[in-house]
Amino acid sequence: MIIKPFSQEFDSIFKNQRAQIKKALFQARIHHIGSTAVKGLGGKGIIDILVAISDWQDKQMAVTKLKRLGFSHVHKEVNYRIFLSKIADTKYKDVHIHLTYVNSPEYANLLTFRDYLRSHTRKAGLYQKLKQDWFKQAGGNRREYNRLKSDYVRLILAKI
Repeated sequence: MIIKPFSQEFDSIFKNQRAQIKKALFQARIHHIGSTAVKGLGGKGIIDILVAISDWQDKQMAVTKLKRLGFSHVHKEVNYRIFLSKIADTKYKDVHIHLTYVNSPEYANLLTFRDYLRSHTRKAGLYQKLKQDWFKQAGGNRREYNRLKSDYVRLILAKI
């Protein structure tokens, strides 16, 4: 795992993926989330995409359509979120989809944290430094890095 600097390519990769997803799930709400969605932040170079469907009962149909686009169902459903991934056609390693429904707490939390970082550049800078520290602390262990990061995100969301 490597922490990469921000790249202008992140937005164009997202837009390309969004166009494909929109054709398959035309009523879904599709958002760029994660560090690659915040100008100036770096990260693992993974393009995280939030896909929210209006009815959670349609989740299997949505997963099927996303699989047709080359995504693999990676994790079981947790807290109304299904995680899918695929290798990108770029130098950036992966595109991750966080599938949920529009009124889920996950949907609100992911957008709230992204918007918080976008509107608080100093806090985003601190978050970037913390991510580098967590990366070192985790010794390259992705699960531990994600745990450290998740604890911080929950702390920020509780304050907002």
